[in-house]
Amino acid sequence: MNLTDDVKTSLKREYTLCSNAIVFYKKALKELEKEYRLTTSTFLKKFESGQMGDEADYFEWYAFAKLLAQWRKTQSAIRSTVL
Repeated sequence: MNLTDDVKTSLKREYTLCSNAIVFYKKALKELEKEYRLTTSTFLKKFESGQMGDEADYFEWYAFAKLLAQWRKTQSAIRSTVL
């Protein structure tokens, strides 16, 4: 696929945005893991099966984990196209 320089520049900028978002969400998840002494993987299993309760932190944790996965997917797609 031939991409114009403008498109490549835009995609590289988006790649940087993805990288920054990934760093943010990884840090936020690490803090939650430390606070609740659970890995995100374990948390997700318990949360999705209804074992965690309805605390606001849990919904934030769930959202952060899902957003991290989406940012990684987007970054991967950009990487395979441009880099």
